[in-house]
Amino acid sequence: MINIEKFSKKEIPSDSQLMRFSIIAVFIWLVIYFCIVLPAEYGIDPSGLGNVFDLTEMGRIKIKLIDEANNEQHSFNKNILSNDQSRELTKSTGENEDAFKLVLKPDEAIEIKLEMEEGKLARYRWSTKGGGLNYNLHGDGYRGSKRSITYKKGRKVESDSGEIKADFDGYHGWFWRNRNKANVTVFLDTEGDYIQVKRMK
Repeated sequence: MINIEKFSKKEIPSDSQLMRFSIIAVFIWLVIYFCIVLPAEYGIDPSGLGNVFDLTEMGRIKIKLIDEANNEQHSFNKNILSNDQSRELTKSTGENEDAFKLVLKPDEAIEIKLEMEEGKLARYRWSTKGGGLNYNLHGDGYRGSKRSITYKKGRKVESDSGEIKADFDGYHGWFWRNRNKANVTVFLDTEGDYIQVKRMK
């Protein structure tokens, strides 16, 4: 047996009530947007509540990180030498040769790696203009391999050269960070038996 409940007209919201509910909902949404979303996502605080709850600072940090990532990509694309200049196949040895010029802003970091097979050898030299950099020459295996190794690292270093012998298949190269208060230019030359040069995310 089906039970059917009857509703009186008083229980059904009128058009004016529905309009009022809609206005209240829009008002609540605006309050949330201006008091929470804008400060937390964009660092904009028109209400002043974002500073009270530290949301504005969080938003500014987020925007700064996004800008730094975009600037790093722009700097890499702008300062890398053209393919005709930087990537040549040495006919006599079959080895790759690459040359890069990279500019790091204060507190900016970049990671450049050679994709190599286990046991392959690559030679490198790099130098800086404008100050020394903190760096880590290391390797990481392909995704899922959980392989990693640190070859060498240093602080405020202005130049380095040597060889990389890949301990395993994967990416082997440099992470640089500029802790100076001015831009630093990195000049990197590589040659050897590697597949490609890659800027890591």
